[in-house]
Amino acid sequence: MRSRYWLLLLALGPATAFAWGDGCKVQANRAAGVDAKGIEKVVIRAGAGDMKVVGRSNAVRVEARGTACAAKQELLDATQINVRREGNVVYVETELPQNDAGWSFGNNDYAYIDIGIALPANVPVEAVDSSGDTTIEDLAALQMQDSSGDLEITRIAGLADVQDSSGDLTINGAGSVRVRDSSGDIDISGIRGDVDVVLDSSGDIQIGKIGGSVKIEQDSSGGIRVEDVKGSVVVDSDSSGDIYAGHVGGDFTVSEDSSGSIENDAITGKVSIPQNKVDSDD
Repeated sequence: MRSRYWLLLLALGPATAFAWGDGCKVQANRAAGVDAKGIEKVVIRAGAGDMKVVGRSNAVRVEARGTACAAKQELLDATQINVRREGNVVYVETELPQNDAGWSFGNNDYAYIDIGIALPANVPVEAVDSSGDTTIEDLAALQMQDSSGDLEITRIAGLADVQDSSGDLTINGAGSVRVRDSSGDIDISGIRGDVDVVLDSSGDIQIGKIGGSVKIEQDSSGGIRVEDVKGSVVVDSDSSGDIYAGHVGGDFTVSEDSSGSIENDAITGKVSIPQNKVDSDD
């Protein structure tokens, strides 16, 4: 994962600026946009590079702006942003030379785009991102598939449905959450409804300030800490790592747990954990 400082200006004016923290052989600004009147969804397909997506209450267009970076001019010319409208759906895509089977990359070749996207806040987004850190803010609903890099999601009015392969995942503020995660820590807070962690392969899970219930269906490794939940907390299957639940308005249930302690505090409802873990429950 590249580490660099970059500043995104998502004003619907003429400029989006990036400040680079490392070198780039050749680079160029890229921009594209379409009218957003009457659209029902925005679909984003982004390749290598960092991405920021922001919903704006006063936006009348879908605007994508960024900086393309490549090892040589030929690769830079093939590194573009494409925004198009098909009926009531807007597609935002990054075009990279490595996506074309006809290109052959040398050992020192590279091409990527750091992109910022602004769109109306009342439009749901479906996004696929292959690599790089991603920040998403102020959307109606989100369906996200992320391959690598840290992912930070803030203020989603409806469902945030996230499939994340690697990198840390942070969700702060959403109507409800559904997560499938392969590796990296998960931090979820400020959710008005339910949280469902369908699958987590590795990394710690921290969940707090939940208006509904929390369900963790399958967790392979890493600690689980859940607190300040108005509904119930259910862990169906946990392979390894400690489990803690505190200040839960409903029940606390752990169905299967292979290793690690189980602790709880201030559970309003019923506590149900495997018999061999009862001694670890204070």
